[in-house]
Amino acid sequence: MAKAIVKRMIQSTWEYRLFDIAAQMAYYFLLALFPLLIVLLSILHFLPVGVQDVLELIHPYVPNHLLSFIAANLSDVLNVNRAETLSISTLVTIWMTLMGAFAVIRAVNSAYRFPDPSLSRMILVGFVLVFTLLTAVIVSLLFPVFGEPIGRFVFTILGLEETMHIFWSFIRWGISFLVVGVVLLILYMIVPSQHMSWRDTWPGALFAAVGWQTASLGFSYFNQWNDYTIIYGGLGTIIGLMIWFFLTALMILLGAQLNAVMMDMHRES
Repeated sequence: MAKAIVKRMIQSTWEYRLFDIAAQMAYYFLLALFPLLIVLLSILHFLPVGVQDVLELIHPYVPNHLLSFIAANLSDVLNVNRAETLSISTLVTIWMTLMGAFAVIRAVNSAYRFPDPSLSRMILVGFVLVFTLLTAVIVSLLFPVFGEPIGRFVFTILGLEETMHIFWSFIRWGISFLVVGVVLLILYMIVPSQHMSWRDTWPGALFAAVGWQTASLGFSYFNQWNDYTIIYGGLGTIIGLMIWFFLTALMILLGAQLNAVMMDMHRES
């Protein structure tokens, strides 16, 4: 069974050119990154978290030099006069964020071999995806703010205060993994142009969540021993960011592809 799934995954990945689609998605992710961060930080302005908390959240998955690049450029964007920025580019910010969501919608439907949805549905689903992603990030950010004091209180009562740090690190990783998995599950359920149940989508969501975290951590380790500036000069950091986006997009597509393969095999049996 597993061997048949792997064989079909390899064949369909090559046949439907998922690598090419992932590269296209990576480009849209790059365009949508900073507009999405601007929207996120505008919301976080009303909550007890800030820019540094966002950077710490994504730090385990992003190579250090890429994180520094994101932080520096985000600071440049936020230092622009906010009134002028909001008055001129609010619609552009929303549109660029939606472009990233549209790329995901088209790519996932392509992986399922479904036709693209109508424009109105794409816009609706795009807003839902952006809202889901923002909500997931905010929940991940607020969990340490409110969860750590509660956890410390509970561990103190149980007499396990000395082991709090070890358990808390494991709990934070578990919450992060769960949030990523839920976001992917929602994505695979609402994005396809045909109805999908959670039973049809959880294998791909689990595969993509594990695959993305593994690929991100592996890429982060790889970057500790490689310097893209040797080949690409000043563009090295951008190239590294694009590769990370490519890996992210590829895992999303492979998760959808796995769901499609398993559905086909179920129908054939």
